[in-house]
Amino acid sequence: MKRMPLTCYFILLLAPFAQPELTVAEDQPNDFIRPHFQAARQSISNRTQPDRAMHADLSTVADEAWILPIRSSHLSPGQTTSRALNMKGLRPFFLVGDDPQSLTWLRQRAAELQEMGAAGLAVEVADNEALARIRAAAPGITILPVNGNDIATRLQIEHYPVLITSTSLEQ
Repeated sequence: MKRMPLTCYFILLLAPFAQPELTVAEDQPNDFIRPHFQAARQSISNRTQPDRAMHADLSTVADEAWILPIRSSHLSPGQTTSRALNMKGLRPFFLVGDDPQSLTWLRQRAAELQEMGAAGLAVEVADNEALARIRAAAPGITILPVNGNDIATRLQIEHYPVLITSTSLEQ
């Protein structure tokens, strides 16, 4: 058995006393943390909340070329069978592509889509020109390029154009 020098014993004996005392922040701020607590609290509580939801027009983003092309492998242009949905609180939205069927559908239903406040998701878009054609078919409606595979899987749809509301899925 090896002998430990006497200084090692003293270090081990005094080590617990060498650490500084911890300061604990409690539920009620004490004099030490009160200035920090109040400063943080003011920055949180001074936020203003609008009375109603505000929607940004994300279609005015300076350059969307970085996200294009958009390809949704689970979706293609075609006929969709209408069916009932029960998705309370869902804001109406629609899926379209840059194909002739989608552009015709958009032109025919643009007024109705705008009236119901529907947002558009372009799920098949080759380039900026194709996105511009889609948006021109329904002026005044926000249409964003998005991969639609997850939506297609969740709603069990295979084709677009399609309108999805809280109560129905229809073409």
